[in-house]
Amino acid sequence: MKLKATISVLILMAAVLAIAAITKSSAKSSGKSSEADQPKLVMDSFEHSFGAVKAGTPLNFTFKVKNDGKAALEIKSVSPSCGCTTTNFDKVITAGKTGGITLAIEHTENYKGEIIKTAEVTTNDPDRSKFTLTLRANFTDK
Repeated sequence: MKLKATISVLILMAAVLAIAAITKSSAKSSGKSSEADQPKLVMDSFEHSFGAVKAGTPLNFTFKVKNDGKAALEIKSVSPSCGCTTTNFDKVITAGKTGGITLAIEHTENYKGEIIKTAEVTTNDPDRSKFTLTLRANFTDK
């Protein structure tokens, strides 16, 4: 009786191991990307300062975005913190290429002193799926 129970347990364990091996093999061959086949976002800076600016001067800056990965980098969204900031960006940057994200503030007539405007960016880079870009300026009367 004990021998029968031991054999049953061994058969059950062998079946579990076989299922686990088949599942692992199936996941590898199902076309899922390996880590090496991912996009890799690289930027020199996530912030730009215009310094002292005369009120009424439009602000416009393009952040350079490089894809050092092996797959296409998708910029899914660029969401400014307020309605005064507009965006324009490359939605797809192929492997090895450089694109851009432009933030612009057209109407600055009523701005005084230091201002900070931000935009949240969402991408398909697993290591940098969300980040914030920042524009700074110090508005003067002169």
